[in-house]
Amino acid sequence: MISHSKLKHIITNIQSKKVLVVGDIMLDKYVFGLVDRISPEAPIPIVKVENTKLSVGGAGNVIKNLNSFNIKTSFISIIGNDETGKLLKANFKKLKNIEYALLQDNSRNTTLKTRYMANGQQLFRTDQETVAPLNTILKQKVLQYFKLFIKQADIIIFSDYGKGLFINENFCKKLIKLATLENKKVIVDPKGDNFAKYTGSFFITPNTKESYKATHINPKNNNLALKCGKYIIKNKWSQNVLLTRGENGLSLISKNNTYHLKSNAEEVFDVTGAGDTVIALFSAALSISNNHIDSAQFANLGASIAVKKIGTSSVNKDEIYKISINDKNSKILSDKDLLKNINEWRDNNETIGFTNGCFDLIHSGHIDMFQKASDACDKLVVAVNSDQSIKRLKGEARPILDIQAREKLLNSLKMIDYVISFNEDTPIKLIKKIKPNILFKGADYKMKEIVGADYIKKIGGKVIRISLTKNQSTTKLISKLHQNR
Repeated sequence: MISHSKLKHIITNIQSKKVLVVGDIMLDKYVFGLVDRISPEAPIPIVKVENTKLSVGGAGNVIKNLNSFNIKTSFISIIGNDETGKLLKANFKKLKNIEYALLQDNSRNTTLKTRYMANGQQLFRTDQETVAPLNTILKQKVLQYFKLFIKQADIIIFSDYGKGLFINENFCKKLIKLATLENKKVIVDPKGDNFAKYTGSFFITPNTKESYKATHINPKNNNLALKCGKYIIKNKWSQNVLLTRGENGLSLISKNNTYHLKSNAEEVFDVTGAGDTVIALFSAALSISNNHIDSAQFANLGASIAVKKIGTSSVNKDEIYKISINDKNSKILSDKDLLKNINEWRDNNETIGFTNGCFDLIHSGHIDMFQKASDACDKLVVAVNSDQSIKRLKGEARPILDIQAREKLLNSLKMIDYVISFNEDTPIKLIKKIKPNILFKGADYKMKEIVGADYIKKIGGKVIRISLTKNQSTTKLISKLHQNR
């Protein structure tokens, strides 16, 4: 799970970047109604229409997601000379921080997908569209705008819905080659079974169905997801792979590394547009750093929000922040973010407990102490020494586990509500910031040895010394490990 401080860093910094999106745009129409009888003319339900909703879909939904984070964008797509195309143009005129080229093809129907919804279920869908490769004139226009927009772009997204822009393999490869010459990374959301046309791309983000079509490997578990990703990389269809696997989460596969992320979604209402959210947020995060894991975790958060919404809809930063704070697995916070939560606890008259330590090798003694502390308060905050702090206190050979590993272990314990690290030798600064109601420490410490004890008593709090589990200590464990070498 991505920490709140990293999340804030990403959301703040992506707003200074510019993303070029090239892809197939469409209009999604939703017809909502009720069904309470069957037609006498045929065994089909009669939908009593109550309202309709129009939403920009396809590559346009990628733009909507980027726009909701105030990211500057450029956009290239194709529309027809029809009412649907006019509606899309009108919608784009309302957007901010965007330059776009909606190129008109008089021989083409703008894609319109109409979904009929009743009683919370989709009954059926109708499509009005033209699926055909671009003619020579349109290819030249796309190239013209691509060369213009690419100069200011920090990263490029290809949103392929198989309607026309990328049907021609050579044209797709030509665009990627132009991006490569400009040292710009291309992230592809693919369509169809021919991934060879994306050769040269930096990342490809297929879903389970798309990856199976292209590789004939069903990524239904982590091992098969890895095999599928390696197959794509081996064939040089893309340098890296981000597999979107629905309820099974995401799989991040590179030449030398693999990382599987569990889905954050507790309920899935509609997967429509979730892939658009993933590629939008993943690409935006990649534009500020080359940290694939943080970027994937950011995208994973967005996807978990998108699948809870009906239809194609964008995700915004407030929703991301909310889910990251409310997620029970997200306990690792910066002191600033922790203080926000503490203020809420105080408003609810909850008792705040605090303990600290190196927790280099967590053993049963630690678990017993955490449980006793948790039982004595409403919210337990555990502060852990940073790597540099431990080296100063314990010597260069320590810690055994780095801060990320120790935070992850503490994060997994149900009795702990939040985990925070500190770089100083003692947690006194944190204690004064948090002002816990109860300070917990092991009974092997005398009261005068407990950092912050005097301060806690002064502000009306309590200091509780917890009896230790016999024969359990990190120092003894490390000593025993050295003896058994």
